[in-house]
Amino acid sequence: MKVKRVTEVETDCPKIGDQISVDHYTATCQKITPKGAIFLLDQYLDKAYPMNRKNTNKGGYAESDLRETLRSKEILDLFDDWGDRMVPFENGDLLRIPFAGEIFGDKLPEWREPDGHEQWPLMKGAHNRAASRCGEPEWGWLANTVRDISTEFCFVAANGCAADGDASFVIGVRPVFMVKEEER
Repeated sequence: MKVKRVTEVETDCPKIGDQISVDHYTATCQKITPKGAIFLLDQYLDKAYPMNRKNTNKGGYAESDLRETLRSKEILDLFDDWGDRMVPFENGDLLRIPFAGEIFGDKLPEWREPDGHEQWPLMKGAHNRAASRCGEPEWGWLANTVRDISTEFCFVAANGCAADGDASFVIGVRPVFMVKEEER
């Protein structure tokens, strides 16, 4: 009989596929970088959010209401156990949402704005791209805007496929964060 057994180990060096607990969520390591390990929540946050309260993609994710939400104390408190090990991204944020390239790679429709990111290895399977919120399948935001449409952003559909919709839609948020390796 073949079984896959998951065990908990103490390590200073996470690997792709390793999972950690974040409040009542789990997060899986998607990529290892020189600055740290990049983790993605396996579930969407319990509360859904719009990208922008007003239906616009002006300024992209960088100027979105959702970015401000992810910088709020309410959301950052969920990551409190990891706070001392979290590494800010280049823009100084501790949390962000995935880019379409990280989720779908180069197999994306032409309607999305390119982002120059490589697909994370675990995202090759649609089952890893799909996620739920409070146990129900959900759509979730990506950081890319849609070309030639001033109101839309990209998102992951409940089945793990690429989709797009109005910035004012209230849908799932699956934060990405980076954890530094412990000093040896």
